Amino acid sequence: MYKIALILVSIIGLMAGCTPSEAPVDTLQQVDLNQDQTQTIKELEEENQQLQEQITQLQVDVNSEEIRNNLRETLNMTFKLIAAMESGDTAYMNSISSPNVEMSQDNKQFIITKEDQSYEVNFISGLAWNEFEFRGYDQTDSNHFKLFVAHYNYTEGSEGHAAYEFSFVRSSEGEWLFDGYIS
Repeated sequence: MYKIALILVSIIGLMAGCTPSEAPVDTLQQVDLNQDQTQTIKELEEENQQLQEQITQLQVDVNSEEIRNNLRETLNMTFKLIAAMESGDTAYMNSISSPNVEMSQDNKQFIITKEDQSYEVNFISGLAWNEFEFRGYDQTDSNHFKLFVAHYNYTEGSEGHAAYEFSFVRSSEGEWLFDGYIS
């Protein structure tokens, strides 16, 4: 029995001596490395979120700038078009009109054709510029733009107002073209 106890103590001693003493240190280093990696991942996720927000803001800024430019261009065209209708400048009206717009100079009308339907609208005339009011716009996509303008008549006996919707389409060259109006 004494021999068995001695053999057991010897085996336990050998096993204890053969166990690597660096294992706890490796485990601590591994835990520290995992914590460092976790912290790095968190920092990268935060940076990614900030970059995504910056990209979103840049897209909004670009779209806002594009809309401002489109609004400026079409609003200027609308005022020039109204002046051309008043003065009878058919050359200008033809130069900015889309293929959907024909002009009847004799009747002082536009003939607007859309989706196999057409309608006629008279040239706008006899309006004072100080009676116009910008009402809004709608850009349905990058190639279609609508302007909403109102005319208020304050002349005694003929008071009233009219609302106009001017439509524009973008040409293949990137220029805006007059595509009709309704009142």
